Amino acid sequence: MDVIKELFNNFVTSSIVTKLLLFISAFFAPVWELYILLIFLVTVDYIMDLAVWFFGKCKECKHWDITQPFIIKLIMYSILVIVVNAVQLHLIKEAFEIFKLIMAIPIGAELLGILSTIEKHTGVAIVDKVRQYLGNWVSSKEPKNDDGE
Repeated sequence: MDVIKELFNNFVTSSIVTKLLLFISAFFAPVWELYILLIFLVTVDYIMDLAVWFFGKCKECKHWDITQPFIIKLIMYSILVIVVNAVQLHLIKEAFEIFKLIMAIPIGAELLGILSTIEKHTGVAIVDKVRQYLGNWVSSKEPKNDDGE
């Protein structure tokens, strides 16, 4: 019981920033996995763009031209996670996983962005192969008609 009292007293006497961070982390707790994956992919894409810029492949670009989209993506994706998670928790509840469905879209887009950067600088047609495999996978999952089509 003393431990609970001590935790409560520490929380009450902590700063407003600490309380705010605690509430935000409690809100994000169910979605950390996909959020961290998305932020990781955005960061990898940014690092790859910085490497291309640093090694001189983009001479007309300024550092801010690469950093600004990264910052905007971080802000917008964070807003997306907050809003979609709120809708999932308070409106849809457990009817179906709209959060995972919606988060798959920017995660896939960031993955394709990374793959296209690699493709552009190595010459290996990765994006076309991924699209082909995904197309084959989706077509194999489609229900068949009664006449075998």
